[in-house]
Amino acid sequence: MTFPVLHRLTLDFASVVVYTFGIFSFSSNYDRGNTMSETNSSPAQDPTITPQADDTLANGNFEWSYSGKALRSWWILNVVLSVAILVLGIYSTFWGFATGNAFWPTWVGIVIVLAALWGYFYCVYFYRTLTIHYKVVDQRLYVHVGLFTRTSDAMELIFIDDIRLIQTLWDRIVNGGVGKIEISSGTDHSHPRLDIVGVDKPEEIFARIDAIRTALRKRRAIMTS
Repeated sequence: MTFPVLHRLTLDFASVVVYTFGIFSFSSNYDRGNTMSETNSSPAQDPTITPQADDTLANGNFEWSYSGKALRSWWILNVVLSVAILVLGIYSTFWGFATGNAFWPTWVGIVIVLAALWGYFYCVYFYRTLTIHYKVVDQRLYVHVGLFTRTSDAMELIFIDDIRLIQTLWDRIVNGGVGKIEISSGTDHSHPRLDIVGVDKPEEIFARIDAIRTALRKRRAIMTS
């Protein structure tokens, strides 16, 4: 009876190891290319295409901004570094008392380093959250970036050839579920690819963009059939 029990425990342990490795090496990577081929589709066979497409397009205008959650890991790193620097400062204080040396220059340096560390972080945080905006209006995707010099890129949703959602395990656990959406177009040669970063609730944004694109292609297929 001992051998079967040990054999079973060995198999269970191996399964746990494989499952754990699979979880930590997994990265959500959804990829949708052309969800409908106009040449191979037959719109006349589906009488519900037009109402569904019209309803999707009627609710197709929405906008969102860069989510500060995408910088949460950077914030955690700053906290760890700050604690380490403060511990170093406390150690230098005790060392100064023990040896009779001045310890205040160390604290001046610590204050400067912490101010630079957190000042740079919050500059990046407010710049990205306040100046990076995305918008879907009139069947086009707009990307607005910049504060003093503002850059705007646009892509027609009907010409999107591939839309891809990337969300790592780190994004899901630490960064509050943010993700990145990659959009590429073979017909837009000026901006063949747009990267939408810092997206909160990326699955919802991904699904809405893909639904509008599909509805536009179905409507065009009906009009040309």
